[in-house]
Amino acid sequence: MIAYRARQLAAIRDAIAAAREALQCSGADDPLAFAGVFVAQGGIQLPGRPNDAPAMRALGERLLHALASASYHHPEDPDLQREIERAHNEVHWVTAMRDDKVVGFFLQLPTQALRSPTVEALSHENRGLGPGVLRKGDIVVLQPECDGARFVAVLEDEIEC
Repeated sequence: MIAYRARQLAAIRDAIAAAREALQCSGADDPLAFAGVFVAQGGIQLPGRPNDAPAMRALGERLLHALASASYHHPEDPDLQREIERAHNEVHWVTAMRDDKVVGFFLQLPTQALRSPTVEALSHENRGLGPGVLRKGDIVVLQPECDGARFVAVLEDEIEC
């Protein structure tokens, strides 16, 4: 499977941070608003192709067009589908962060992703809130093998001791 390189993961993480901050400041819960900042900050990356600027620019344009036209399902284009899902997941994350009762997010991975030993280990990782639960302030960038992952808000009274 083709994966993001370390530099690409850092670029995505930085762009997510900038886009989350923009959403928090504006109070907007809109995937298109997230994507606009994310794309502008260089968050669009192609797994295994860190220097393909034209393709990244084209993917960013397709993402913005898809979100603007409410066209959310593109299984024929896994890179576009991944970015659409990222925008929706991140907006969900920012919205849930505003709730003081939310303490983290459970990483819900699709069955095919759990076939990878690395991904399976990630799903059992404990960061102090229970296996597979990520802290509220974390920025998580998953490799393409985790496509289809969801983040389910975890409330303070749901934490395992």
